[in-house]
Amino acid sequence: MSINVCIPGISGKMGMEIAKLILLDKSNIELVAGIARNQDKNSHIASFVNSEIILTDLDQAISKCDVCIDFTRPEYSMEIINSCVRHNKKIVIGTTGYTEQQINNIYSASKKIPILKASNMSIGINLCIKLAEKISSAIGNECDIDIIEHHHKHKADMPSGTSLAIEDAIKDNLTVEKDIKHHCLRVGNVVGDHAIKFTLENESIEISHRSFDRKIFAEGAILASKWISDKDKGFYNMNDALSL
Repeated sequence: MSINVCIPGISGKMGMEIAKLILLDKSNIELVAGIARNQDKNSHIASFVNSEIILTDLDQAISKCDVCIDFTRPEYSMEIINSCVRHNKKIVIGTTGYTEQQINNIYSASKKIPILKASNMSIGINLCIKLAEKISSAIGNECDIDIIEHHHKHKADMPSGTSLAIEDAIKDNLTVEKDIKHHCLRVGNVVGDHAIKFTLENESIEISHRSFDRKIFAEGAILASKWISDKDKGFYNMNDALSL
């Protein structure tokens, strides 16, 4: 049976990437609704998506899907999550930059519906985070730890959600309090580069990941959508979807 997907912000960069990949996907996933503002309905998104599925009403669009994929902004994302709860729909969240209260609201919503949230949907980044956990468990207490990231000049949150997720994963594997330093660059049109550096007195270990195309985040979101489509209510992440 086909998995029906709704994409809020379908006219944005990530919305269009996800829509294109779903339309190319020959397996069990179908784009049934996209949400756009009135002024965006006749934009370039209409050149490859059936205009009949592009809606402006959030609840109407959510009601049509099995899984919603959200790569919007925190304030609008909370509206999307509330709509998914009202309509008992699953949601994959790639939005970042939430406040602590908004994160708590997401956890509360996951007691009612299945939610998969990841600061970065890239398969490679999630493998890097798993490696960082192992290194932190082995030598993290004894070394300096730095997280270096480079994103395009329009990215609003700094440090990025990915860098904060890396920091959380590292700290979960330490037994001492440690100040993890973030080094952030916002220039050019870089999709996203991250490096984690563990420095001991006489040697260092570095894990790095470079994104060549934001398509990797769309690929991860579609993988996550297929994975969560048959899951019960609860809070999940990409480790669950990738069986890491």
